[in-house]
Amino acid sequence: MSTDRRHVGFTLPRFTVTIEPERLARFADAIGESSTGVIAPPTFLKVIEGEGASSRRILDELGVDLRRVLHAEQQFEYFTPMGVGDSVSVERKVVDIYEKKGGEMEFIVIETSFFAATGERVAISRQIVLVRHPKKREQ
Repeated sequence: MSTDRRHVGFTLPRFTVTIEPERLARFADAIGESSTGVIAPPTFLKVIEGEGASSRRILDELGVDLRRVLHAEQQFEYFTPMGVGDSVSVERKVVDIYEKKGGEMEFIVIETSFFAATGERVAISRQIVLVRHPKKREQ
């Protein structure tokens, strides 16, 4: 069963995350860096965007069976560095849904915008989620 393309444009309500030094230090340790100082590494955006189970909330809204989901791709684009003490507002939006292989593979493109307290957009993350729809066997 394919995801209804009417969900393109679905946007979660904005939420705000403050980058705390302990959380940044744990992340640096997890990726094998001894210290990141006060600037967040590029992949830290994945931690911020996932706050409050937002990825799951999007997929639940779209009616996606989580057992069929794979994380296919992630891109990060920074306009301004982010670091310890920054409060970042996060807005996540479904920007595309498309199929390949006759509907066996469905791709959901989620764009996340990150905004500084000033309202300036400081980064964008683009995530592609693959949903597998196995071909029905002929009987």
